[in-house]
Amino acid sequence: MTSPESAGSSLLIGGPVPGASRQGRHKQRYGEAGERLVAGCIPVRFSGCTQSAQHVQVCMITTASGNGLVFPKGGWEDDESVESAAQRETVEEAGVRGVLEEPLLGVFPFSGGKHVYDAQGNPVGKCKAFIYVMHVAEELPSWPESKDRQRIWCSIAEATRQCKHQWMREALRAWVRRKGWNEVLEPAAIGGGTQQRSQRHKVTETDDSGNSALEEQQQQQSSALDGSYSCVGSSAARRAESDVCSFQAAEPCLSLGST
Repeated sequence: MTSPESAGSSLLIGGPVPGASRQGRHKQRYGEAGERLVAGCIPVRFSGCTQSAQHVQVCMITTASGNGLVFPKGGWEDDESVESAAQRETVEEAGVRGVLEEPLLGVFPFSGGKHVYDAQGNPVGKCKAFIYVMHVAEELPSWPESKDRQRIWCSIAEATRQCKHQWMREALRAWVRRKGWNEVLEPAAIGGGTQQRSQRHKVTETDDSGNSALEEQQQQQSSALDGSYSCVGSSAARRAESDVCSFQAAEPCLSLGST
């Protein structure tokens, strides 16, 4: 089990479990360009005493609709620090608590699937996710969203393959690169071959539903995975299309102690 001294900032494990997830966006933080700010974690644990890539298990959760695997994240509100928001969203959605690894893994921009509005009610549709790695110390049997989500533990390689969103996949790869474990990823995933890179950053036309041609192609490619998950403790669930994002390997763009 990872200790607070080895992982980073401290978190008091235990205490009352949140009775329900926070609702509404009246306290939602927005960036200077009107983008919605969210926070979350990639929860991890080690199956042995050695902290190596072969012993890492990554916690993923099903989406509320059950159509894919993601990492816990949600709105960063104006009455909490970014660390507190990441911890809160992780216990609400995944039912795990632990110690955040310092520093912040990165800031990952993405386009939200829902209509997103700024504080003045204007549509923006863009988000920035502040993502940490959490070393899990406590796994709750029941949590606020346990009726809507399944918690699944995967290897790094499996989590990379099964992740619904490209920007979350890139966040996991960023942690792998931080740890020097590139060999556990598929060569194509690490190198991001020329064709993949050009597709990732290619501007594509969208249809009336907001889906791009590249998204349709990715959905077809994902069907080769038989639409089911083979992670530790998982049950069959349908994989949905990945979303297209522009990944930025960002350094923390604010003081971690800010509110």
